[in-house]
Amino acid sequence: MVLQKLIDVLDSLNIAYVIGGSMASSAYGVPRFTQDADITVEPFRSSADKLFEALKQDFYISKAAMYQALQAKSSFNAIHLATAFKIDIFVQSDTEFQSQMFARSKKLHVSSSAKPLSFVSPEDIILLKLDWYKRSDCTSERQWSDILGVLTAQASTLDFEYLKTWAAKLTLNDLLKKAIHESKT
Repeated sequence: MVLQKLIDVLDSLNIAYVIGGSMASSAYGVPRFTQDADITVEPFRSSADKLFEALKQDFYISKAAMYQALQAKSSFNAIHLATAFKIDIFVQSDTEFQSQMFARSKKLHVSSSAKPLSFVSPEDIILLKLDWYKRSDCTSERQWSDILGVLTAQASTLDFEYLKTWAAKLTLNDLLKKAIHESKT
């Protein structure tokens, strides 16, 4: 698994990470094919050169884009040279939600992985997907479908108080209510 190669490097450099995006929503909801992965990493400025050196043989990675993402707490990508599989790497921002996202992460064993991987919680992937859906002017059917899939599959185990609290803080209340309603019909 391409993502495993990146995670092995992160682990070797003691860089904490959480997997989000469609991989997380597939793990908690309805599996779907994806040609990329989203991963959030803690800031790693002191290990940046080592990360670049460890990845450059197998991945296209821009050193300048990586340093810009570290500075701006934004994202850069690594594209696996042999498969063209793209991994979007988001640098953790200094927000309370991002801190919660790391603290609430869950270790999951996926079939193609030799060891458990760190995923955002089901509640946090719902919130992240709601935010992405909102940013798309509520037009991304794929994001909406992922949200409903996680809500439906995880309904009996979700922390709805956490979801409602963070939906309010992230101004996603109305979308969360709509999604909960639709997932029950």
